[in-house]
Amino acid sequence: MESKKSSLASSTPNISPSAQGLTQFQGFWIPTRIAPISSIISFQKYFQALDEDIIVASNPKAGTTWLKALVFTIVNRHSYKLSNTPLNSANPHQLISHFEIKFYKENLNPDLSKIPSPRLFSTHLPYPMLADSIKRSNCRIVLQR
Repeated sequence: MESKKSSLASSTPNISPSAQGLTQFQGFWIPTRIAPISSIISFQKYFQALDEDIIVASNPKAGTTWLKALVFTIVNRHSYKLSNTPLNSANPHQLISHFEIKFYKENLNPDLSKIPSPRLFSTHLPYPMLADSIKRSNCRIVLQR
């Protein structure tokens, strides 16, 4: 049994995190091909949370799409009927965008003031990496881990 383990271990390629596009930042491994460090720094520096904001926080591949669809439906239940909900024609990721993957990746200081309240956002960042304004506000965080 032990020889099988060592054989398996020696045949498994040893790929460094940086070769996989991962960078350690603030104590966490970040997939920088998807979420550049510059977008995270900008988000942490410039984002101003409102008490009415709703943030969907999840690990990648943990049911994020499903959770975004549920949150969007609940928040907008009085705005749309099932027959005309935007979810019939748009992916939930288009309706609730990520801070680090969309907003702050496309523009290091986006104007988010035009988004109607309650503003819906999402992130794959762990709580310690969220903008301080989120931690100080009364916004709601829907957590899926």
